[in-house]
Amino acid sequence: MAQFDALELQVIDEKGHEYIRAREGVSIDDELVRFLRRTHAYELGWVKVEGAKYIRYERIASVAIKRGLDESGPGAPGSNEGPTT
Repeated sequence: MAQFDALELQVIDEKGHEYIRAREGVSIDDELVRFLRRTHAYELGWVKVEGAKYIRYERIASVAIKRGLDESGPGAPGSNEGPTT
């Protein structure tokens, strides 16, 4: 099973988490810096998360780096559960 790193977002008034994978050629650490500085893909008021979903930037309560997420099962983007360890 392929594993990947992603930014895990907690959204105000929503259960579970949303995920943003790093763009190709960008480390997850650099993706976090871009997110926090609101540069590149994060300049607008909406943030694209896994799937075809967008979230308003000001509705994001927290962001964290999650490493080694799986494509399926708990912890997969959109599963609304954290990774199992």
